[in-house]
Amino acid sequence: MTAPEKKSAQRGRSSELLDIPGQKPSSREAQKRLTRERLITAGEAEFRIRGYNETTAENIATSAGTSRATFYVYFKSKAEVVLELMQRSSPDVLRAYSDLDAITKPTLRNVKAWLRSTMALWDTRRSDFTIMEQALANDDAVTDMWISTLANSYQVMPRTFGRFTNAKDHEKARLHLLTLQSALERMMYFAVIRRRPVKMDLLLDTLADQWLAFLESTFPESEKG
Repeated sequence: MTAPEKKSAQRGRSSELLDIPGQKPSSREAQKRLTRERLITAGEAEFRIRGYNETTAENIATSAGTSRATFYVYFKSKAEVVLELMQRSSPDVLRAYSDLDAITKPTLRNVKAWLRSTMALWDTRRSDFTIMEQALANDDAVTDMWISTLANSYQVMPRTFGRFTNAKDHEKARLHLLTLQSALERMMYFAVIRRRPVKMDLLLDTLADQWLAFLESTFPESEKG
């Protein structure tokens, strides 16, 4: 091979390493995504084993088979790993409120059924919610994201909130919803996650009364009764 041919071949091999718009991601980009995913998976496992407070970036990196320096390439702190886990859980949380909004004629029976499904969600995702609850007490970013998720959940409830034409009434209902959500979240944590002794039937009755009262309060007088 002549010298010009060698240079041409080298240029060809070099161009293969470049990311060309419109083509599939390079192996380097794929590796970056894989490393980030490994860190998230390792973080979830470490939080579950050690608890959020005792887990360090180094623990997560070691579990993922990489270095502490590499961890900080992808995340500024362990709280950002929790934020990622929360983002993955939030669609299920919002879907629960969308299901509540879909109840056309709320009754104690169907509201209790909704509460049971919500309890099942917390039980299924107990690992994620446990990690989140531990992080809430320590990191403002986690707290802000959880409050934002709940505060904006009215957006997946167009049937309920579409009844309000007055901005003040709309905001009052949104805050009413947020207070109910906060109380429900506490009860789910203690009753479902921590399994504190509580009479579940009585708890369901109490919660159903509160949620039914809220839903009924959103109906215009002509639709009540």
